Formats: sequence, structure tokens, C-alpha cells
Amino acid sequence: MPNSLAGERSLSTEPTGVLDTRYVICEDCGESNKAGAQFCLFCGAYLEWQDSDAEEANEVTQQLPPVTRTSAPAVPPAAPPSASTPAPVAAAAPAARPAPPPTPAPTQSTQPAHQPTPVDLTPDVPVVSMASAAHGCPRCGRPIDPKRRFCAHCGEQFIKPGGDAPVTRPTQRRDTWWSRLWDSKDRVARRAYRRSLPPLYRWRRVIISILALTLIGGGLYAIGRSPKAFFVARYYDLRRAIVTVPNVQAEIIPPDASAADSTPDALLDRTAKSWKMTWTPTTQGSPCQVPPTTPVINLSFAPARIKQIEIWAGLREKDPNRLLQYRPKKIWVAYSDQCKDIELENVEKQTIKLDTKSQVESIRISVQTAYPPEPPEGGQDLLAFTEITLESRPPVN
Repeated sequence: MPNSLAGERSLSTEPTGVLDTRYVICEDCGESNKAGAQFCLFCGAYLEWQDSDAEEANEVTQQLPPVTRTSAPAVPPAAPPSASTPAPVAAAAPAARPAPPPTPAPTQSTQPAHQPTPVDLTPDVPVVSMASAAHGCPRCGRPIDPKRRFCAHCGEQFIKPGGDAPVTRPTQRRDTWWSRLWDSKDRVARRAYRRSLPPLYRWRRVIISILALTLIGGGLYAIGRSPKAFFVARYYDLRRAIVTVPNVQAEIIPPDASAADSTPDALLDRTAKSWKMTWTPTTQGSPCQVPPTTPVINLSFAPARIKQIEIWAGLREKDPNRLLQYRPKKIWVAYSDQCKDIELENVEKQTIKLDTKSQVESIRISVQTAYPPEPPEGGQDLLAFTEITLESRPPVN
């Protein structure tokens, strides 16, 4: 099989001066294949689409003038003299003329009358750059695709072995939406396109934006909220900004529920001093939405949206009497018409996540259950809060 392929290659690549229609040149590898073959014998490329080129080449071959050959006239050999035939009597001949010089016999021409430029596939042809080949094949002049390595018509190789650089297909860069947005050419084209539109289409985006902002502002105004306060509050929500609520006032309901030598101001003084109330093993607080049966801590302040509450339940950890007293275990927190039950841990400080959703002016806290003294024997019938701090979003002016 390899010998037969080599023979076909030598037949197709020999420069005979006439385009041989018996073979089709593969566009991918430049090798010759028999006409009618669907795939290249050397690289396996599909060749069926090249039939149109073969038919066109056949028409060009038929239009070429026929090759004429000249040869010397045939001279019959002289017959040998016969013995029975008498020799003629020589007549008197006139004066002999000088014999003309011998005419050389015409030789058979080995070159055709019309010889087109042969196809040269030898590798010593200079390298053809893709810039010069972008307009057409330098050998046959047919238009070519600059991505190809060979001419589909004559098999010309655009980069020969030993060339400066191999043929590299240009990579197609995908334009992203941000590159098109910042591309100066695209901006100029978009600007020119917008200027060509009628004024209504040109300003419609601006008009739609203004109408949308107007509707949002009107809706917020209709429900009684300032547009500025709405957007500033959303900004604080993104940043999770928290500040301590100032000017908080504390009172105990009923006022006589405080233990001796204890005042509600100790809940807000940020010191180790605590507020205490009486608590016995039989004391039981009431749940939410039920009239309280234990003292209530009422904290009043300027309108603010409370986000969290920090509570120091019981005495400080360093105080030796902490474990001898009761410590809050379950409390309820009420504001406006809302009430929530909250479980506390047996630690000194903890943060209660709470969002009132709107501005309120007071927070009410009451104890339902408590942790018992440790040990129960010798405990004190007291329950204490060291500090209560309210925190909210920064105020919006």
C-alpha cells in the first residue's frame, strides 16, 4: 500500500504543464488524491467539496490548444536490382548542375507548442507571508482563506519547511459586555446611533428613570416616611451600624418592688453597682400578654428603632455573692403592641438580638423564671440586674 501511494504522489506532483484532473489536491495537507475520493489518503480530510474545482480544471484543460508534433516524411527504401532486368542504356545527360546542400532531416519535437507554467512543489521556494497571501494565491491567483496552509486549487504551501515561523491561525477574542462598554470605538458608535434617533427615543431612558424615582418618592411620602430617611436607613443596614441609645430613663413598676439600698438608676450607670428585687423559690412570673405578677423594668427614651439589648444578668462574676442569689433565666421583652419570650444563659453578659422594625419610645422587661442559688442552702432571696444597654441604628436627621 505505501508503494502505491508513493507512486500516486509522484504522478500528481510532477510538473507536466497541464493541470491533471485525475487527482484532487487536499486543502489540509497539500497531497494529491484520486478524483472522486471523498477523504484524503494522507490526512483523512473530507474532499467531496472539491469536485467543483476539478470540473473547472477539466474545462480549462479542454480549452488548451492541442499539441502538434512534426516528423520527417517517410522515404521508401530502394528496391534491390533484379538480375533478369536488363540495365538501361544511359542516355546522354546534359551538363550537371551543382547539387544543393543536403537538407537536414527534421527532428521530432519533444516540447509542446503551448506550455503553461508548471506547478512546482519543491520545498526550496521562498516562504510566502500570510500578508501577501491574503489577497490570493501567489501561484494560481485564486482567492484563499488566510486560515489555510495550502491553496485548495493548486496545492501551494504558504509556509515551507524551514520557514521563519509556522502559520498561526488568528485567535478570535470574545468581547465581553464590559470591554464593549469601555471600548472607544463602541462608545463612538453608540453615541452616533443615539444621535440618529428621534428625541423621544433618545431621552426615553432618562424620562423612565425620573418617573421611577418620582413614583418611589411619592409612595414613601404617601405612607409617611421620608425618602431620605429610607435610603439612609438602608445604608446603615448594609453597614450594620449600631449606636447606644442615649438619655434612657429607668423606672420600676411598682416603685416599691426594689430591694433595700437599690435604685433603678443602677441599671444605666455602667458601674458594678446592681439593681435588686426580692425573689423566693415560690415566685413565678407571668408570660407575655398576661398582666405581670413580678416587677417590671420600664426603659423610656427618644423614638428609636431598637436592634439589640445587652444585659448583665445577676451580679458580676467577680462578686462572691453571685452564685448565692437568683439569676434571671427566662424573661419577656415588650414594646408597642409586641411581646417576646427570651431564654437567658447562666452567664454574666449576653446580647439579645431584637428588631422593633419601627421607632419605639419604651421597652418593658419582666422576669418569668430564675436560676436557683448554688448551693440552695444558705442562698439569698434576691435577684439582680447589673446593667441594661439599648442599642439602635444611628439616628437619621
